[in-house]
Amino acid sequence: MERRMTTPQINNETGPLLVPFSEACRALGIGRTKAYELVGDGRLIARKLGARTLIEAASIRALAASLPRVGSDAA
Repeated sequence: MERRMTTPQINNETGPLLVPFSEACRALGIGRTKAYELVGDGRLIARKLGARTLIEAASIRALAASLPRVGSDAA
């Protein structure tokens, strides 16, 4: 049986408050190294729950919204 990779539902304000690190990477289309760099810069907010590193969904949305748009409006 083929396992389908799904994009986590983090766009929704009623969705999860925290998402696993790997899902945050997948949602943003970035690797682990870049994600840890963004955490270090404070652009992504990480929380620890035991051994798990979770990313605040709100920080994922804020990061995506802060990125420049591409197209005729771009400076």
